[in-house]
Amino acid sequence: MADSKDKQPQDWFQEMMGQMASNMGAPPSNADPMGAMKSLQQVAEAWAQNPQELGEAMRSWSERITETNQQVWQDFLNQKPEPPDAEGKADWSKLPYFKWIREYYQTYSGWMEQNIQNAPVEENVKRDATFWSKQMLSALSPDNYFWTNPNAINQFVETKGESLRQGLQNWLKDISSGDGLPETVDKSPFKVGENLASTPGKVVFRNDLMELIQYSPTTEEVHEKPVVITPPWINKFYILDLAPKKSFIRNLVSKGFTTFVISWKNPTKEMRNVGMDDYLQQGPITAFEVAQQITGAKKLHAVGYCIGGTLLASTMAWYSSPKNRKANPVEDWTLLTTLVDFEHPGDLGVFINEDSLKDLEKTMAEQGYLDGKQMGTTMRMLRPDGLIWHYFINNYLYGKQPPPIDMLYWNDDSTRMPEAMHKFYLREYYLHNKLKEKDGVTLAGQPIDLRRITEPLYCVAAEEDHITPWKQVYRINNLVKGPVRFSLSTSGHIAGVVNPPVDPPKRSFWAGEGDSGSSPESWQSKQQKTNDTWWNDWTAWLSERAGKMVAPPKMGSPKHKPLAEAPGTYVLEP
Repeated sequence: MADSKDKQPQDWFQEMMGQMASNMGAPPSNADPMGAMKSLQQVAEAWAQNPQELGEAMRSWSERITETNQQVWQDFLNQKPEPPDAEGKADWSKLPYFKWIREYYQTYSGWMEQNIQNAPVEENVKRDATFWSKQMLSALSPDNYFWTNPNAINQFVETKGESLRQGLQNWLKDISSGDGLPETVDKSPFKVGENLASTPGKVVFRNDLMELIQYSPTTEEVHEKPVVITPPWINKFYILDLAPKKSFIRNLVSKGFTTFVISWKNPTKEMRNVGMDDYLQQGPITAFEVAQQITGAKKLHAVGYCIGGTLLASTMAWYSSPKNRKANPVEDWTLLTTLVDFEHPGDLGVFINEDSLKDLEKTMAEQGYLDGKQMGTTMRMLRPDGLIWHYFINNYLYGKQPPPIDMLYWNDDSTRMPEAMHKFYLREYYLHNKLKEKDGVTLAGQPIDLRRITEPLYCVAAEEDHITPWKQVYRINNLVKGPVRFSLSTSGHIAGVVNPPVDPPKRSFWAGEGDSGSSPESWQSKQQKTNDTWWNDWTAWLSERAGKMVAPPKMGSPKHKPLAEAPGTYVLEP
């Protein structure tokens, strides 16, 4: 090994990048299907080809770490001894050892992030390198290790070792459950059909891909036009029917809307050939027909959430083709945190490239589907500090149990993605972004063009959404031809949608007419921020279009007799 004094700046940088990767146990490039090391290597090589700029970056590092060391020791020398508290406990976190470790880590993390952003590489390389470096740096946080986490040491002393004993039990339980990641939720208080998905209703239709649930009315009269909801089939439909006070569906019913929701079947390997055409025809198209037959309504309102919204947008474009326009039962529609233009799909874009898809397709070819736990791991990696390492520390180092939170219970109730559908969705929509193109994809025999859609749309985005970034969601204004009311909620992909009215208001929103000629930022600056949930704005918009008030329809019909009580049978399948 060369002596340290003989190393050039680029050697130092590449060594630091390599050490960061090896600390995470990063695989060699030929075993790196997600391309984690590829982007980091490109950044290192770019800096190596610019030695003068790299020299400045390394001098910046030396100055920062020297300043950090001096500050830590100066604080230590100026520190006055603090006596133990009344219980004889000392504050371990103020010891210079712990403070130096923490400050060094923060300095290193900030410097690394800055130099990735300053690297002379393409933006997509910066995005990928930033994402993967965050995974590694999150794992290297001193809080994740017993001897560098003063709170963990304190817990150990106070409990006489019980915290680590319980933490070991938690760890053994988690590694035996499958994915080896720490549990995020105490599942014991929850049961689907009792305190989750408990809104009364009946399954009025069932096919091989979905059950259609009709909810029991709670008002003497209802709006003439029914509402039919297409939820995502990544996880289960009851994110829209959590505890009664949080239930999106119960809120709709209470406002006098006859409400139907699709409950998707959890695919098995025998369903590997189920494709997007099947989801289109056996999902919303069939659900619309059944809802019309039961209610007698000529027109209806359609709602789609996340990938369910992408399917609904595809369905609206399918109906808008010249051959199908007369058959379109949807008079107006709503999208919830939905992408139709995938040019900048947020952090998920890191996982969507040719190499990673080939590896994923190989896995799906072996299984017949993408397992929900695999998808769940990907989602947790999007927020590693909050969704992985927070629970690692809590469950293993502190020996505590995760909390009982209904949203986290739902999030862990994973589903599978059939091979044919998921391959099409990732390649044609995400990787090649063909949905936004005129006749870019063909579904059920019809070329899809979003520009043919003229029905009024209410579109919801979430300000902190990392799965469907709101500025990308806003691009639907550039595609559809009908009027758009765009609503931007505070919070993220789930909490921005599951956003019930509370007093005082917990969240806020901006809402106004969408403008294809304005940037998202310009649009937002022109709207007034309202301290409330967008639910109230939406139901007011919906009421204006929902027709006259009529007597509630019967549950089911002679042709569609009730088959089971809500939430049905598909939602209970593992």
